[in-house]
Formats: sequence, structure tokens, C-alpha cells
Amino acid sequence: MRKFQLFVVALFLGFVTLSAQSLPGENGTKRAIEDPHFPHRQYTFIWRNWSVVDKARLAEVLNTSVANVEDIAASMGLPRTQRIEKEWATPRGYITVVRRNWHILPYEQLLHLLGMSREELKFRLVEDDFLFDKLGKVKPLCEELHYTEPTKEMRARAREIAKEIKVFGKEGFLTEEPRFEFMRRFEVLKTTSATKNSSQNGFDLKIAFPYFSDFGDPLLDKEMGAYPEEMFRQLAEVGVNGIWLHTVLRTLVEPDDKGFPGDEAAKERIAGLQRLVNRAAKYGVRIFLYMNEPRSMDPEWFASTPERKEYGGVIVGTKQGFCPSNPEVLKWLTRSLNSVFSQVEGLGGVFTITASENYTVCTSRYKFYKKCPRCGKGSYAQLQAAVNGAIEKGVHSAAPKAEVIVWDWKWPDHECKEIIENLPKGCRFMSVSEWSKPINRGGVKSAINEYSMSAVGPGPRAVRNWGYARAAGLKCMAKVQVNSTWEMAIAPSIPALDLVARHAENLSKEGVEGVFLSWSLGGYPSENLKLFQSFDGKMSADEAVDKLAREEYGTEVGKLVREAWRECSKGFEEYPYHINVLYFAPHHMGPSNLFYIKPTEYRSALVGNPYDDYNRWRQIYPIELWSAQMTKCGEGFARGVALLEKAMKVAKGETKSKVAAQLSRAKAIEIHLISSAVQARFFVARDNYLKATTEAERNRYRAVMLAACKEEKELIKRMMPVLSADSEIAYESSNHYFYLPCDLGEAYLSILHAERWLKNKK
Repeated sequence: MRKFQLFVVALFLGFVTLSAQSLPGENGTKRAIEDPHFPHRQYTFIWRNWSVVDKARLAEVLNTSVANVEDIAASMGLPRTQRIEKEWATPRGYITVVRRNWHILPYEQLLHLLGMSREELKFRLVEDDFLFDKLGKVKPLCEELHYTEPTKEMRARAREIAKEIKVFGKEGFLTEEPRFEFMRRFEVLKTTSATKNSSQNGFDLKIAFPYFSDFGDPLLDKEMGAYPEEMFRQLAEVGVNGIWLHTVLRTLVEPDDKGFPGDEAAKERIAGLQRLVNRAAKYGVRIFLYMNEPRSMDPEWFASTPERKEYGGVIVGTKQGFCPSNPEVLKWLTRSLNSVFSQVEGLGGVFTITASENYTVCTSRYKFYKKCPRCGKGSYAQLQAAVNGAIEKGVHSAAPKAEVIVWDWKWPDHECKEIIENLPKGCRFMSVSEWSKPINRGGVKSAINEYSMSAVGPGPRAVRNWGYARAAGLKCMAKVQVNSTWEMAIAPSIPALDLVARHAENLSKEGVEGVFLSWSLGGYPSENLKLFQSFDGKMSADEAVDKLAREEYGTEVGKLVREAWRECSKGFEEYPYHINVLYFAPHHMGPSNLFYIKPTEYRSALVGNPYDDYNRWRQIYPIELWSAQMTKCGEGFARGVALLEKAMKVAKGETKSKVAAQLSRAKAIEIHLISSAVQARFFVARDNYLKATTEAERNRYRAVMLAACKEEKELIKRMMPVLSADSEIAYESSNHYFYLPCDLGEAYLSILHAERWLKNKK
């Protein structure tokens, strides 16, 4: 049923047609990466999928018997039995399955493995939060994979693998908390009392994106499984009074008699939205809609009628935007939002993105709007204000008390003042707090873009724009990341609470009324959120952290936890920030990234596979400095880990469980940061070794690589029990699991192969 619903959504949005069509990157010619640590590609396939796909499906893909698949698995030390979590085939887990087969299967076999149609997979690759970008924008060329009777050499290598993974213990990485178990802990309401957060201290509006909610189309699910009541209860408990929901406006309204798009399932989604609003309201939480509208369409849609042709704006790539200079376009925005807010009682409001993100109107891409014969003659600032004004009018004409939050994301700096001055007075204005804040990391000077916790905001851009907003009579909000961010997305929260408190203190002094606490990552109920949102400005940041540690952990344990937070915060301030370091460095994959003895010639993917592309990892930093900064950052978390381990020895009962969660997160972050530096040292030395012309040079670089191999093996052995015991680690809602325990096992095998290769080169 879920697959059918997604297909219907895609069909009505105009992203797919019923005819057969090519998938992104199909018929590419770039060869897939070989994995020489396995004896054959079928072994790689079975190893990587043993935890995520039923063996009967694996046998179907390989065109062989289940017994043959079991034999290969067992020969490598894997059990003949499996535990396959149902979530792997859902919008909560399928990305992990796609990623691990990207270099193994051609599209047709990948579709068979996933049980998807071509139309559905294309929709997901194109529309599921830049998924094809996260896979590197390249589909590797893979030959069809079919079962091959193992040779004597294959069987011998498989036996070696079975021995090699015994380093992880009798059952190795096979003993683990089931993946997704942390989500299931939200399925049972822990108390029947719907106590709302009644605190009026600090910021009046505090919005987050729930940690594991779907980024797709959850409103057709009558059970609202992505939004359990326990999640609302816990978020309210730490001060959250709003959550935001990804929506596409034309799916919430029926087809328009003026030719604008709509959806036949709109009434069902409106009913789902009302159910969600009612569920959240029990806990004092309001629902806010993501408003990045009106979404662009295929040029053929605009060409289909004379009426639609007049609505069309600039074509960018394969999509055509709507033209905001046509009054009918703005009227459609207004009446559509009026329709939504008239039908859904108690809906909290919207926040707008009107420059970039998804392509919408001519002015959503500043460098292209001049190409429009109508928009190019007008004022960019006034057109931007008009789009926001049309949204505000639609919302407030139906629900005067609802919030309309206007976000300046990607507005050109020189246009901000005029846009803000022309916004309706009933809006709130929001800016990314840390944007443009100057930093100096290891002697390299730069400025923050966004998604930073390591740099404490606000920066000059936000302060300036808030000043314009106040002068225009608007309330102000700050967009921040409080729990986790793309600097480190593998833990539900980063235990760097001194940085969190300082940011809250600064915003309190700045007079910001509300906070937007997270994008798709960072919405886990945590001490971080509790600290940030309970901050009332009556005590210093340091005092606020001290108080929280005592309240959460008691006096004795609290002192150790508080010092651990301080050390983690100090370490995190060493992070070698650049927006593309966040997106392309290996810190999300950590020690699961393979050691390649030959250059892969693949570019690091957007928060995806980093490969060996260290020049993209480092960005503006020399690679040695980048590695040193990652190490310094990791050493700060290591000091925090040592203090938390002391706290574990004296903590008892529920307090011990809370310390254990902090320790798991701090240890995982430490390992990921230091592993990133180790990987860089290995790959730089590998490339120098391959270019070396003398034996002395080769020996020097060989020694560096062997040292890196030794260090990374120890990091993997430390990471395995952390990952296996804690299903929260390495999960992020728009990427699913970055990696699994078996991937650490494979990384270990790749290092052993590299060591053998290096020793044979003597």
C-alpha cells in the first residue's frame, strides 16, 4: 500500500509517467569499484545484504538457491539464520540498502532487490532530499551478477575471512541491538497524562523537526506512524512547542479550475493533517508547514494550455518555474493556503523559503530571474516580498493567529533590507544565526555558512537583518542547530553543551523571540534542547550548564558529566569548518570507510560515500592541517569520554543509563573524528607511494600507511561495541543508517588486505 501511495504522489506531481523511462545516471560508463578483500562480487553482495535483505530475495537476484546463498554466508562466518527488520523496505531504511548495493548491482537487479518499480525508484532518487546527489551523481557501471560455483581459491579466501572477523569476539558484530530499536521505544506512551510544557521562560516559539519522521508524504498514513504520541510528549518535556512538516502545496489542494495543479488525494492529506494537529495539540505542540512554493513543473505542463503558458517563468535545467510577475500565480498561492488553513483547525503556521532549495519561481534563482521578460524589468526585492505576502495573506485570511515565518535563506545580501521592509507586518522574520560569523581554525581564516555548532552565533548577517526586521516592526527568529548538525550527524545529540548554552545566551541578549531548532537532523529529545529552550537570560551560560548537570545527574555524577561537556565543547571548537567539509568529508561514515589500495577515481558524495577523495574533504585547509584539526577535535571528545567513564563507575539506576547514552555519543564522535584524520594520512601516503621514484621514499610512505592501518584497526575495534549496542548511532532521517556493524567488519577486512599488499611490496 505504501509503495502505491508514493507512486500516486509522484504521478500527480508530474515527476513520472507511466511509460518506461531512464533512471538517473543509467547507461553510465564509469566502472564500479572492485573490492579485492572479498574473493568474488557475489561474496560482497551477500556480506553487505545479510543484515538487510531476506536470503530468499538474495537468491532470486543471484538466480540461485537459498541453500547456495546460505553456504556462501556461512563460509565467511555469517550465520545461516537472519533477522531482517521490516523498516529496511520502508521510507525509514531503504536508502541504506540502495547505498550498499550502488557499486554491486545494475539498476534492474537493484530494482528486484528493493522490490520497486522504475517509476518509484526514479521518484525517490530525484525527489527524496537530493538522494542521487548523496550517491555521487553517478551510477557505476555494474555487470549483471549471477551465482557462480565457488572455486577452490574462493572457498579458501572465505575461510580466511571467517577467521579474520573472530577478532570481534565469538559472535563478533552479529550480536547487536536491532537497528531501529530506538524508534520502537517511542511506540509506547510512557505516561497517560498529556502534560504540556507550560514554561513561559526564554523563547516563545521553539520549532524542531522530529528525529526520525519521514521526509516524504506521511499524511496518507492513517496511523501517523512517523509521529508517535510519545515523541510529542518527550519533545514537549524538553520545551519544544512546534514541529515542522515537509509538504508540497499542490498535494494539499484539489485541481484548480484556472489550470493550476492539484491532487485528487488532497482531502485525504487534509484529513491526515488534522489528525496530526490534534495529536500534537494534546502536548501543547503546534504543526508548521514547510512552504517552498509554488514548485516548478515540467516545461510540457506549461505548454499544455494557453492559460498555463502565461503562468510559466524561466526554465532552469529540466524544470520551469512559475512567474511571480503574473498576478494569477500569487492569487493561486493565496487561495490554496486559505483552503488549507480553513480546513485544518489549529494548524500552527508556515515557514517560507523563497530563494533556492527547490526551484519555484523566477526569483528563487537570483542569477536567472533577469532572463524572465517580466520579472527582469521589476524589482527583485519587491517580487520576493510579494511571494511572501501572497503566502501570508492566504494563511491569515483563514487563520489570523497562525504564524507566518519568513526565512532569508539565500537572499542576496544587498537585497535583504528592501525585502524585509516590504514584508507584511503580520510575519515573523528568521535568519540563520551563525551565518557569516568569522572564524580562525588552525590559522586559516574564513566565515561560517550554516549548520554550525562549533561556532557560536550570532554572526553579523543575522544581527544586521534582525535590525532591519525590528525597524520594520517584525518579530525575529533564529535558525540554529542545537542537537546535531552536518559537522557531525551520526549521534542524536553532540555533548558540547557549553557551546549550546553560549549560543542561547547570545540570542537571549540579542532579543530574539523564537528559535527554529533543526533542519531534518537534530530533533531528538535531549539535554541540549532542554538547555537551549529553558534559557531565560537570568543566569550565565556557565551557570545554566552547571544547573542542568546537577538536575539531570545529581551532585557527584553531575560534576563529572559537566566537566565532560566542557571538554567536548573545547574540542569541538577546533573543528575545521567549511560548508563543503561538512558535506564531503568522511566524518559521517567514520571507520566504516574502506581502505583502498588503488585510487578509486570517484568524487566524494554529498553526505554520502567519501571514497578516497581527500582533496574534497579538506577544502580550504592544507591536508596536514585539516587532519591535525580533526585530531584536536577528537582529542577533546576523548577527554570527555574519560570523564564519562569515571561517571559510569559511580552512577546508579536510571542515572547510569543516562550517562551511558552520553558516553556512547561522545565515544562515537571521538572515533569518527580521529578516524577521518587517519584515513587522510593513509590516502595521502598511498598516493605519494605510487608516485615515489626511490626505494627510500617508498619505504617512508609504506611506514606511514602501515601505521595508519594499525591505528584504524584499533578504532574499528573500539567502535564495534558502541555501534552494536546503540541503534541510535549512525542514523539520520534523510540518510537512514550511514553504516551497520557488518560494514565495520568489512572495513577491517579492507585494512588487512592493504597490509598484505604493503608487506608484499617489500
